[in-house]
Amino acid sequence: MAANPIRAAEAYGWLAPHEVHVWRIPLDAPGAAMHDPGLLLTPTEQARAARFTQAEDRCRFQTARAATRCILGGYLGVPAAQVGIVLGRLGKPQLDAATVPADRLLQFNVSHAGSWIVAAFARSFAVGIDVECLTATAVSEELIGHCLSDNERRTLAALPQEKQIAAFFKCWTSKEAWLKGLGLGITAPLQAIEVSIDPDQPAQLLTAPLELRPADWWLRTLEFSAPYAATVAVAAKSAVLVDISVDSWRNIN
Repeated sequence: MAANPIRAAEAYGWLAPHEVHVWRIPLDAPGAAMHDPGLLLTPTEQARAARFTQAEDRCRFQTARAATRCILGGYLGVPAAQVGIVLGRLGKPQLDAATVPADRLLQFNVSHAGSWIVAAFARSFAVGIDVECLTATAVSEELIGHCLSDNERRTLAALPQEKQIAAFFKCWTSKEAWLKGLGLGITAPLQAIEVSIDPDQPAQLLTAPLELRPADWWLRTLEFSAPYAATVAVAAKSAVLVDISVDSWRNIN
């Protein structure tokens, strides 16, 4: 899966069937403070935002949903406010098929952590994406036991200590990106899924329950400056990953 960076302003003109567009959006992008993201949220989304107890979590959710709606509107050629987003059976956001012609439906997935929002878009296949802050205090033995298989725990223990936090979050983002792409979230048994966790090796889905069709998927680690880890999952044997960096909110509108 090759990578090809472009500027945000070039993205809306094309999204080829074999491509995945990955948007990286900093929460503090110039112009963000001039926009009220809540204006682009539905009453249901506003109610969800209000349930966040931390202001920063509420801001991330509102900004991510507003940015997603703007980007989808750009691809579809319609105002952002007209973009209908509904939740699938297990909570994965998707375009409202009742408001978009079948031949224009897009697949997308979004994640946010710390000061970043990442979003993946494709026309012809499902995608999943996850970004996490590398926080050592968040990694407990209990969490490792819940998320990693026996083989992965042995691999983690064998790595130099200074690489173990990055390895854990590579594992976590790989599994979550794939399961989000499937529309399952973390409802699937994480210990039954094995991925490459060495931070110096490419992301790879090694084993998983056959009923989830793991052979149909690719994983790719997204290069991020510390302290972040991010992975994108693509339901295609081959695809071109187009990396889109946002340097101003006006690139999204």
